[in-house]
Amino acid sequence: MKKLFYIVISLMLFAVACESSNTDDTANTGSLSLTYAVESIADHEAVVIKPEDIEANAPVVVVLAEDLELRTLAAETPDINFKAAEHCLIGRYVLCVVSATNRDDLSFLTSVKEFFPEASKFYLLSYCNGLSYTAAMQMPDAFAAYGCVSGAIDVEAYKVNNFTKPVSFVHVHATENRIYEWNGVEGKSVSVPLSVGAVVAVNKSVVIETSELLPREGKGKVSCTHYRGGDSGCDVKLYSVESTTCGWCDEEFEVYNQIWNFFKTH
Repeated sequence: MKKLFYIVISLMLFAVACESSNTDDTANTGSLSLTYAVESIADHEAVVIKPEDIEANAPVVVVLAEDLELRTLAAETPDINFKAAEHCLIGRYVLCVVSATNRDDLSFLTSVKEFFPEASKFYLLSYCNGLSYTAAMQMPDAFAAYGCVSGAIDVEAYKVNNFTKPVSFVHVHATENRIYEWNGVEGKSVSVPLSVGAVVAVNKSVVIETSELLPREGKGKVSCTHYRGGDSGCDVKLYSVESTTCGWCDEEFEVYNQIWNFFKTH
């Protein structure tokens, strides 16, 4: 059974959620006033969160999660401490989390983008699935950058492997991930190196740089491999974490800061 996907926002880890669809609400979180609502977009449940006074043309980060449960929570109880929302919103982005699976036809992403007609840019991030990779294959021009946390390219998608244009991509993965294993899952996903390598190949990256990040106290080593130097200017970053975690909980290192900082440069 997949983990429930919770959203926790604010500097004080204020938990936001919605109890019924198409409901707007506002939360004051220190100096940050947020609006949030559950929406139905192309038959997909989504939660939209944004600073109350955000500019109309603000960038939108779309997150695709296989299992999305929205309900009222106490800040100290969620299974997943989704501080990603906090970092994203402080950066003046709109966050749109959509329930989706690897079986979905990704044409619905066009409707997601149309839901934000004035947005200046769109970024796509998938959690515990390979949807961001599939989208990068099928619609490489639809998003300014793509990302994946704890997922990999679906086996059937990799058989086609129709990357046609360079894209900028960031991937975060635990080397001992038990759901999406680093070396792939038979009949489900290819390995993380093959997934990242497919993007690096289409980008024709010629420069590879490796560095280590400061992990949380008592946690495993975190490495970043940066692939760049192609004529397109697109680049790829792979963050590998020596851990069994699914990588989304901000327990090992500053996951969200790294992802959003990557997005901000594209």
